[in-house]
Amino acid sequence: MAITTADTKPPSHALRRDVFETTDLDAGRDFMSAAYGSSLRMKGTEHNQLVRHARYDFGSFWVDDVTLSMETGYDADPLERLAVVQPRAGWVEHGWEGGSERILPGDVAVIAPPDRPFTAQAHNLHFGSVVLDLPLLERAAGFAGDEPGASLRFTGMRPASDDLAAHWGETVEDLRGVLSEAPDAMREPLAVGNVARTLAASALDTFPNTGGPEPTSADGGDATAGAVRRAVAFIEQNAHIDIGLTEIAEAARVSPRALRAAFARHHDTGVLGCLRRVRLDRAHFDLLDAVPGAGAGTDAAAALDADATVAAVAARWGFVRPSNFAAHYHDTFGVSPDDTLLR
Repeated sequence: MAITTADTKPPSHALRRDVFETTDLDAGRDFMSAAYGSSLRMKGTEHNQLVRHARYDFGSFWVDDVTLSMETGYDADPLERLAVVQPRAGWVEHGWEGGSERILPGDVAVIAPPDRPFTAQAHNLHFGSVVLDLPLLERAAGFAGDEPGASLRFTGMRPASDDLAAHWGETVEDLRGVLSEAPDAMREPLAVGNVARTLAASALDTFPNTGGPEPTSADGGDATAGAVRRAVAFIEQNAHIDIGLTEIAEAARVSPRALRAAFARHHDTGVLGCLRRVRLDRAHFDLLDAVPGAGAGTDAAAALDADATVAAVAARWGFVRPSNFAAHYHDTFGVSPDDTLLR
């Protein structure tokens, strides 16, 4: 596969929150159709009502906040994405061939099967949502890039259990916390990639689906020390790039299932644990090279600068939360990242 092995790190990306607001139903319908890439036929009981849409767009996933301050209905073509909604006020009822769901405040649900057209009736609705691309979900499920996307289907629109619903909510709330409190972390490609895979894995756990590829007889035979060596070499050359299990397995010329088994047999960590360790090593060297408090006039200013430096290094290497980075760092090196920086 075409993965660069250059030593330079990928550039940071601008983080934008795009907000659209109108009281013109026609303008709102046109915007929503464009925003979701689906022909949307919206109708409302009154023409001049609020349509508000705010989005963080990370490419493979979106984080949206939507207000439809009206009684409205709409028909939509298939989204071809997994859209998980959590109403905060009002309610919405979605229907599609063979099923329907009424979603209330406090609920977690998928809007509709990604491959089916659907209808909706909404009442003064305000909701948050996370929308995931199907290729992201397919890779997280373990499908290779050349396998048919139809192999992964979602068979239930509600969480498989209350515990899984709560876990999904916590995952999304944690992401929203990062966007509110430390948005700079989400400018870094590795951080965005790790968040995307976390969301995809949580969605696959939470909502009933057909699962990943069926195991084959080759998987056991491919779980060799050679596969581990190829994977480790690829990780070491490409840790600065947004890679995950699927890309590493492709480079090792085995299936993701076989690579997991190979690491279980022949390595002291899992595949992603190995990737995290290599990135921790790179972050360690970045902290050793950093100069904390340069230009800071007081000890307090130097300390603040050190905190910012640690957070920036953590995000650069894919760790969104500095506290999680500090815990992994201490487990690996026996000191805090601040200790390394302020040595």
